Amino acid sequence: MPADYGKIREENIARYGWDTAVLDLLGQLYSERTHFIFELIQNAEDAGATELAFELFADRLELRHDGRPFTEADVRGVCGIGQGGKAADLTAIGQFGIGFKAVYAYTRSPRIHSGGEHFRIENFVRPFAAEPVPAAGTLFVFPFDHDTVPAAVAAAEIAAALTALQPRVLLFLRSIERLRLGGAGVSSTAVERRVAFGSGESGGGGGNIGVDGSGRDGERRHVTLTGRPGQREEWLVWQRRPEGLGAAESLGQAEDPGQAEDPGQAESPGLAEGLGRAVPPVEIAFRREGGRLVACESSPLVVFFPTEKETFLGFLAQGPYRTTPARDNVPGQDPSNQALVAETAVLLCDVLRELRDEELLTAEVLQALPLDAVRFAAGTMFAPLFDAVADLLSAEPLVPVAGGGYGVATELELAGRPEVRELLTPDQLGTLLGADRPVRFAGESISERGTPALWRYLRDEIGLDEITPDEVLARATGDFLAAQADEWMVRFYAFLFTDSALWEPAKATPVIRLEDGRQVVPVDAQGRPVVYLPGAAPSRMPTVRRAIAAAPAARPLLDALNLAEPDVVAEALQFVLPRYDDPDLARPGLAGFDLARHDADLECVVRSLDEAAAGPREELLERLARTAFLIGENAATGEQSLRPPPRLYQRSKELEVYFEANPDAWFAGDRYGPWLSQLRGMGVRPEVEVRARTPNQLGYVIITLEFGRNERGLGGFDPEAEIDGLRFALEHPGYARSEYAWNVLLAPNRRLIAGVVEHSVLPSFSDVSQENVRSAIAAIADGEAWLPGRDGTFRRPAELSLDDLPPTFARDEGLAQALGMLQPVVGLAAQRLGVPAEVLWGLSAHPDLVALVERELAARAGSEAGRDQGER
Repeated sequence: MPADYGKIREENIARYGWDTAVLDLLGQLYSERTHFIFELIQNAEDAGATELAFELFADRLELRHDGRPFTEADVRGVCGIGQGGKAADLTAIGQFGIGFKAVYAYTRSPRIHSGGEHFRIENFVRPFAAEPVPAAGTLFVFPFDHDTVPAAVAAAEIAAALTALQPRVLLFLRSIERLRLGGAGVSSTAVERRVAFGSGESGGGGGNIGVDGSGRDGERRHVTLTGRPGQREEWLVWQRRPEGLGAAESLGQAEDPGQAEDPGQAESPGLAEGLGRAVPPVEIAFRREGGRLVACESSPLVVFFPTEKETFLGFLAQGPYRTTPARDNVPGQDPSNQALVAETAVLLCDVLRELRDEELLTAEVLQALPLDAVRFAAGTMFAPLFDAVADLLSAEPLVPVAGGGYGVATELELAGRPEVRELLTPDQLGTLLGADRPVRFAGESISERGTPALWRYLRDEIGLDEITPDEVLARATGDFLAAQADEWMVRFYAFLFTDSALWEPAKATPVIRLEDGRQVVPVDAQGRPVVYLPGAAPSRMPTVRRAIAAAPAARPLLDALNLAEPDVVAEALQFVLPRYDDPDLARPGLAGFDLARHDADLECVVRSLDEAAAGPREELLERLARTAFLIGENAATGEQSLRPPPRLYQRSKELEVYFEANPDAWFAGDRYGPWLSQLRGMGVRPEVEVRARTPNQLGYVIITLEFGRNERGLGGFDPEAEIDGLRFALEHPGYARSEYAWNVLLAPNRRLIAGVVEHSVLPSFSDVSQENVRSAIAAIADGEAWLPGRDGTFRRPAELSLDDLPPTFARDEGLAQALGMLQPVVGLAAQRLGVPAEVLWGLSAHPDLVALVERELAARAGSEAGRDQGER
């Protein structure tokens, strides 16, 4: 049987009067007027609903849920203002009746259909019977009839709020498992909550936790929240019932026994049902992603729904806190709220222990704790959390340590750089620090860059020392270093090399281990090295232990300390290069060749050339020129073989084209990339070798000086000049190869193709005869068809003119003349007359033949004229 709406209306008119305009303020207490959505979800939760749905229309909003049907007490409660037994309870939605009254920001006449109750509310507190609407469960209808908020504005604001609703809204609820959203302008979706207890994964349905603490204290539940595509969150949630607090004390029940109880709230089976029997638990929740716990980006204090009270934690804290009337903030100094924070601190410590035992307590989790002394200063609301964490970390092994496991924070040290942590074992660190026990570093995941808040907290609040590289060096005594193995010394050298600021102080520290095991400083008081690197042969000089100096990781520091071998040139000449005289090394393919040793030999030779004086350097270069020391690759076969440096070319695109398939051409191996400039110093050629005598200051090239026979070329001409690989290149022409030979080799060296040689019987060349001579280069270039003609075929130079060459060939008339190419006008005349160009060139070289031809032509012309006259 429905409630007596008329009676309730008359009682409320008597209580509140006819003028209820002032109650309109109750719909405006929230910072955002769409906050009423959370209040309606909370009402459904209080009614024990497992599902609810919002459906938005252009002119109204409808809400349905499957919770307990309305009773007369609920009708009185929803139409009342501040009449509940929780009038002093800052957490209860019945405070001043504003929980439900928030809907009046958009509507003037909400309607409710639930069980046998069908009514609408006018003037906030006056119920009227409404036409029954068949509906399962409870239906709320909120028409958009507010006189200051147009329906279109209301629909747009509510649509945006519903669309923005995150799955997290269900995280701390006890009953609701599914929230459906849809309607005009709303991105339709269903938000779902699934719960599993303990360490199991979330299952479907069930598993809900009652406010009375079903689900044991400290028992973990795994909550999975899903919403729109891509919206999926996993949380681990723990709870604890406050101890020593009565329900009225913790939830703020009225102390005035004369206050009337709100029967609608008192009979609600959700949150209110626990009042007087059990205190709702405090809870904390950590976000889980990919099997690990991660910090929250924002962490407002939650009173079943987020408030505006920021906790500055990396996890969520929830509890039955007293809130402001609008339920959007929490007074921090309220005694019951302070008691709840203290209970949360106890719960947090228990959770950290559990995570530690399951190896889930990572640096990222610790980073999520209250670590900032400024934000959590004494007297602030969450200072107890800060204090509890500091006490716990200082007393129990909860901080990840290097190598695995956990340690007590006060017994650890911070590594100033990862290299420090990697270098020192706990025993070594304890010895360095003068401790009588092993000392461990905080874990690898704890760093100033990766976890800055945790790093500063451990250093500044807990008091951990930061062990820096310079402190390691300062504490490394000779006795300490002498006790370490060679392998560790290699790592120590690599460690010192990573920081150039350590090199100078290292010179005053006994960091060098000699072959006999002694630890000595590397330089004297004047900064001169007093130890040397080991050479190929044993030395009487103090040398670095060979096993250490040979380690690639140790060598950079030794070089940085300016250590050198006693006589690198002598070592190269006496020990390195003679090994390459072994005939077995000349085998093609380099079978069994020790590449690592070869690299070391190359480094030795390079260093010798860099450091040697002029005389020893020339001796070393001369020896290199005779020694098959470098790996070469044949341009034709790709075969590898050792070759003297001057017999190798440095690989380039142009040289690969020029020497392609030439079995006599060799390139330096590709492995020599880091040493290219040094290879050139050894004689490896970056350009095609042109072998010619050097002219003197007057341009003469002395060819022969002997008794009765003296010869010299004029203008730098050397008739015996050679260009490496030219014959093979011109015998096997290709467009790019011919272009390279023309532009790069012949054009700059045209003086070597043809010239004048002077002969004299006297060394003074006071009586000379001259001879036009063509060189060996000309003989090769003249005899081969290697220049591309207009028809694409290759011709001899004498068959073409400059005009016939492709445009990418330099228009070098001097070269064309030296090669005997056709002059462009002769070529044109030959073309027009149909006379071979060679005939015209022959005529131009013999004037007597030209005169003879002219006479013959004149005679024939006269004969033809006489014949013509006779015929007339």
